[in-house]
Amino acid sequence: MKNYKVLFLALVLITGGLLISNYYARNSGLNKNNLPKYAQKNSEIKIAYEYALKNLELLRYIPCYCGCYRIGHKNVGDCFIKEFKKDGTVIFEEHGANCGLCYSTVLESKRLFEEGKSPQEVRDYIDNKYSS
Repeated sequence: MKNYKVLFLALVLITGGLLISNYYARNSGLNKNNLPKYAQKNSEIKIAYEYALKNLELLRYIPCYCGCYRIGHKNVGDCFIKEFKKDGTVIFEEHGANCGLCYSTVLESKRLFEEGKSPQEVRDYIDNKYSS
């Protein structure tokens, strides 16, 4: 019986280690010129990730209305970029690639910023469109 417990524990630890290493292999150690595969599913998602990567400070003013605050996101930029490391690598967030509301919000924000709208004007537009 003890052998089964040890074998089960070893199996759990190995499986957990594989899952964690797979996550980090997919999401870390990338420089800003390399998007993860999930960020390249289609052209809209790729454009949203590229825009978030270059304009994260602007996106910090724009809320996200998909409910991702439950996972700790404070703005739509958090749906795409988790962290910029001091060495220049980027930790991407996969959520933006799987949520149409998130990448649509970034694409709409991009369009409005490119039209010359201020961060407050873009935020007001997003708030009025999605907050109801």
